[in-house]
Amino acid sequence: MKRLLSKVLFLSISATLLFTACEDDDEGVVNGDIVGSWELESLNLLYERVVSVPAGEDQNQEYKNYLDWDANGDAATAAYFQAIGDAARLGATFSTVDIKNGDNIPGFPRTTALTSPAALAGFGVSLLLQIDDAAKRGEGATYKITGTYPTIRQADCQTTITVAAITDQGLYVSDFDRAGAEKPGNFMITPDPTLGGAVLPPFYTGTYSVGEHVHDGETEKVLSIDYTDEDGHDVRYANVQDSWSEADDRVITGYNLQFNDADGNIATADPNPAVLNPAYKGGYFRSEDLLNSNYSYQMTFYFYNAGLSLNAQVADAKNPLTDLDGDGSVGVTDMVMFMHYDNLAGGGGVTPLGVPFANMVDSSDPAAPKIVDDSGTVFSGANPNAGGKMYFATREGLCVPTNEILTVESEWAAHEE
Repeated sequence: MKRLLSKVLFLSISATLLFTACEDDDEGVVNGDIVGSWELESLNLLYERVVSVPAGEDQNQEYKNYLDWDANGDAATAAYFQAIGDAARLGATFSTVDIKNGDNIPGFPRTTALTSPAALAGFGVSLLLQIDDAAKRGEGATYKITGTYPTIRQADCQTTITVAAITDQGLYVSDFDRAGAEKPGNFMITPDPTLGGAVLPPFYTGTYSVGEHVHDGETEKVLSIDYTDEDGHDVRYANVQDSWSEADDRVITGYNLQFNDADGNIATADPNPAVLNPAYKGGYFRSEDLLNSNYSYQMTFYFYNAGLSLNAQVADAKNPLTDLDGDGSVGVTDMVMFMHYDNLAGGGGVTPLGVPFANMVDSSDPAAPKIVDDSGTVFSGANPNAGGKMYFATREGLCVPTNEILTVESEWAAHEE
């Protein structure tokens, strides 16, 4: 049975394993070269998740992931947050890019290429497939797959990765379609709970081929398998099963994959699933959707203070901010000019949180003020006026209903006992 909160990342890997050849040979093997024991050797995976609001719910709703300032274990920063008070701190709370029906979950589609046994081992994947022969051409025969694989788990709307053991069995039919018509190169699988098959999804349109390649000077037999997992898609499920269960088949994504590390590396760019789905709930935030190129698209302390200053100066009854740059509107560039003029006059102006204007705008060239980019350092309450990228934590997990399609190309080497 498919489980709502536990979706196997490499379900498709295992599932694709189960294809067979078709020709009888002189030794009486009905399903040909595919029969035997196979060890996973390489994998190319395309992983798609698209927001899909279930029927009966508001199709225009948006899913927002709120991020809050976090001290990240720094006592000085925690003390600073306490000193400025909740009102200012909550002002730094923001929502990442909102997602809605039909949008890709950020970080998807995702392509993973594990082209060697060493790369598979780095993911914790080690799978062995046993394919038994059929008693008669066109009839079902038994497959069994064992080993370890990474599983994506959702708990409290947070995504984590664990490496679990798998033992799964069922029946396969090769070179025939679902209606029983002959179709060379086709492979179908039906997991059988009575045989221990409770992990892999069914599929009926896999393809396979058996060939050879040279490895370490030795020629070895190789089984290639392509396969698409469609049972987590509320329209395409009909290709593999008779009915859709919203409770059992809907894939829920714990959406908190927005953070990057202190060096600016975005987690979703890393092929390691333990990084793609970090167990931690926080980090630094960089996104071009922030529209703050002057701060390298990072959510920094100076960037936040620039907004606070703009709002405060616009509302200042005695000295309201005006269109200083002459573009017909009052915005951030006008606030930069205001800070610059204050610096040139020696006014000693500060932001609402006390950061000197002189720290935020470089006025060394009177004709060309420059915004100071503080994204190269990490913010600490020990020296808040120095700015820096801020650490954020997700306020709470965000559960997003999605349609999932998993497309796999894999190779298996003949396994010698």
